[in-house]
Amino acid sequence: MKFTKKRGYDGTIRKVWSDDKEVCFGVVGTVGDFLKEGILEYCDYSPDTWCYLPAPGVLQHPRFGKTREAALENLPKV
Repeated sequence: MKFTKKRGYDGTIRKVWSDDKEVCFGVVGTVGDFLKEGILEYCDYSPDTWCYLPAPGVLQHPRFGKTREAALENLPKV
């Protein structure tokens, strides 16, 4: 799994890619950063909680976790 970010961005939000960078699974970051960037409008979780949001067409559900790894634990290993 590879993670990419926008040039010059220093927050926690990253695109999640397969190792060969052919499949984008979605984005991962903290709830606080998703709220700050306008990706989420509202969320009951703590701003420090990690969130994974799947890309359109990816058969996964949004997940939350205490760590980035916990939020991504159900992604396929491709």
